Amino acid sequence: MQNDTLVRIPANAWEQLRDLYRQDWPRHEIAYNNVQNYIRWIERDPQISATLLVYSLNGNWRQTGTYIIIDHTDVFMYTLDSTGDTLKRMLLLLDWHHSYLMNMCLYRATVLEVYRLHRLEIAFDSADLIYHLPQQVAHRFRYDLPVGLSLQRIPPHYAAFIYNQWLNKSVGTEYFIERLLRWNVSMGLFCEGVREPLAWCIRTQNGALGLLGVVAQRKGYGSLVIKAIARRLAEQGYSTYASVRRTNVASRKLFEKLGFRAVGEASWLKNMKGTFDGCELRKAIKA
Repeated sequence: MQNDTLVRIPANAWEQLRDLYRQDWPRHEIAYNNVQNYIRWIERDPQISATLLVYSLNGNWRQTGTYIIIDHTDVFMYTLDSTGDTLKRMLLLLDWHHSYLMNMCLYRATVLEVYRLHRLEIAFDSADLIYHLPQQVAHRFRYDLPVGLSLQRIPPHYAAFIYNQWLNKSVGTEYFIERLLRWNVSMGLFCEGVREPLAWCIRTQNGALGLLGVVAQRKGYGSLVIKAIARRLAEQGYSTYASVRRTNVASRKLFEKLGFRAVGEASWLKNMKGTFDGCELRKAIKA
């Protein structure tokens, strides 16, 4: 560990990194989509590269494809290393004086082990299922809209409204929502004469559906926006993914009714800021 360093992967190598995950889909499709998302974003706004960190271990990303993306406080991580050793060594090197949200993390045990070594308290922990819908299924989606309702992309100025409706909001979240609305696919259900959307859904940084919300329950609005955004993504050549909390039985039934199938497990983990220094960590690992 003492010789390990986090080395940034330059933006001009991201396509090569992405293509390492062009295998064994749907297993590695999310990792592929994650890198592709940031390739698109940096093309639209090169200035985000100042705060967007894409790390490898010792610059050896070509060997295992292991990467950690830090997008402000959002963290995404993937690896082709079946042992998980490369990823663990990288996580140990992060600056844990910050609080990070691990998005749809496939490596729960590894992250929790790093939390233990750094003596980090858990601020948020959600066990989810990853649902997948092939694009050929989404292509066949049909729906009838009630009179006066329309489905359309959500303008960025609705970020504040969606933020205020979201249960898991935190400082800075409104900015992230506005950025997703500006650059990613979204779908909102609007009613003539009503300013705010009745339902909404946004494609997140790793390609999964997120921020699904409805104003009125039991009207089928959630199903409408999921069908619409899945068909839009299929038209663009993408399958559709969603991360659903295990205990959210209603949402799981909704996705399963639409043809989604669970293909894996993931966790959303957030740590409290740490006060542990490097010397203490080395002693803890040796112990």
